[in-house]
Amino acid sequence: MLIRLQSGFHFRRGVPVRFRTALGKREIWHSLETLDRNLARTRACALYGLTSQLFECISLAMSPSKETSSLTKAVETFQEALATSDLHPVQQDLFQSIVQTYDSEIQALKARYKTMNAEHLLARMQDHQRVSSVLEKIGPEINALTDIIHKLGKSARSPGEEALTKLSEQVAALTQLVQPPAPNPSPLFSEASETFLSLKAKKAKPSVMGEHRNTYRRFVEICGDRPIRDYTGEDAGLFKNMIEQLPVHYGKNRKDTRPVAELTAEANRKNLERISGKASKNHFTRLSALWRHYKPVGLIDRNPFIGGWKFDTTAKTHRIRWSNDDLITLIENPWPFQSISQATYGLIVGIASYTGMREEEICRLRPQDIVQIRDVWSIVVQIHRAHKDAPWEAWDPKTEAGARIIPLCRSLLDTGIVEMAKRAKNQRRRYLFKDLDFTGMDMKRSGIFQRNFSSFKSRLGIGREKVFHSFRHNVSTKLRNIHEYGDGGLRESWIDDFLGHEGQNRSVGNTIYFDDVDITNLKRVADSMSYPEFWDLKRLMGKQ
Repeated sequence: MLIRLQSGFHFRRGVPVRFRTALGKREIWHSLETLDRNLARTRACALYGLTSQLFECISLAMSPSKETSSLTKAVETFQEALATSDLHPVQQDLFQSIVQTYDSEIQALKARYKTMNAEHLLARMQDHQRVSSVLEKIGPEINALTDIIHKLGKSARSPGEEALTKLSEQVAALTQLVQPPAPNPSPLFSEASETFLSLKAKKAKPSVMGEHRNTYRRFVEICGDRPIRDYTGEDAGLFKNMIEQLPVHYGKNRKDTRPVAELTAEANRKNLERISGKASKNHFTRLSALWRHYKPVGLIDRNPFIGGWKFDTTAKTHRIRWSNDDLITLIENPWPFQSISQATYGLIVGIASYTGMREEEICRLRPQDIVQIRDVWSIVVQIHRAHKDAPWEAWDPKTEAGARIIPLCRSLLDTGIVEMAKRAKNQRRRYLFKDLDFTGMDMKRSGIFQRNFSSFKSRLGIGREKVFHSFRHNVSTKLRNIHEYGDGGLRESWIDDFLGHEGQNRSVGNTIYFDDVDITNLKRVADSMSYPEFWDLKRLMGKQ
């Protein structure tokens, strides 16, 4: 496999499992000493052949012979020893000889590549020197000829005009040879960004488009609107320094159109917290995407937003799970917003606290997503098809693992969620929660609830480290604290499937032959979730 890095192309090939312990590596990497893709492919073929010979030699040394059973037994012993790196001295000599031969052949091949590169560079340098010396001599002569032609043009008669014109054309051709060709003109940044966004708009979400536009607007504000070829690393550095001085609340208020200098001055005056390194890096990523788009067509010389730029991407706020005190605070205070009912608020929070479902997954629940599977009432997180009159209803789960079946525990069944789904179906409602609607540029059903919930918990004095997504932390922590073994044990793969995680165990058995966790096992996971007695979902929904 070819891998492209900044230093050039590299050859990468996986080591067969039975050889990994002995070779001490899972993969073989070699530099191909070139930035040219076609040349890299040729060199990779040669390395592939040598690596195949290495594996074949080791395999032959391990393969059993048909001559005698004693030799077969000895070879089997060698196989076991090779797998555990517990080789006899004679076997070690054989194995090391194979590996050393391979290493020497690789080094010889690399040496040839370096020699070829050096010879190529030397030839290019010699050609450049010859051309430079010729151009140095031609330059003054061209200037002299130009002067002569100019003088003759004033006094020449008509019979010599044709020869004079031809001589002028030849001088013009020589002048073009001496002068380097002018690069293709590049568009202004404002024009280039609009063209790029018009192409990106076909696939990107409206919110993503808004983020790109904001970055590009701030870049023009800081560095000016110039042809994109003219921007340098100095401009990128200036943009980075200015953008890192913005206050942490920057961008929260869409009506705030103050320039960067004014926002920075306020942050300095009030000693406000600044935006995170991750936010700064996101600005660079958006600008780099634009430069990458125009580089293949020759409208820029280099991308100034890649390279050695450093950003502190450590999260400033560490998200943690809800404590019992926080949950008591939530349940003892009524929901203050009238646009979303107490019952809707309580059920959304209740579902999150017992299933770990994501906010948008819960808010998008439809009546047909509450189904009975083998006598187990469950929530099915699945793809949503849009109606003709509402294209924004189309939705996919967050990841492939996000599409899943979530059995309902007794606490959720007691809230009346099944009956609620049946009523919604009888009333031909498209969604379970009738007081939610699609809002925002991305048309999310969770938009208003997310804003109200954040405001509600802040009023209650609950810190920034606790967010709605923290309920997912609660569920994951409680389930993973249950021992895997014993009558009540939960396998890691069951928990991952319940939460919609891809999981850490990527063995062949888990990824190929363990496609669907049985509903009985998922029900065990759901029933294992428990909270203290005070966490009463009916009370949270205002039914008591």
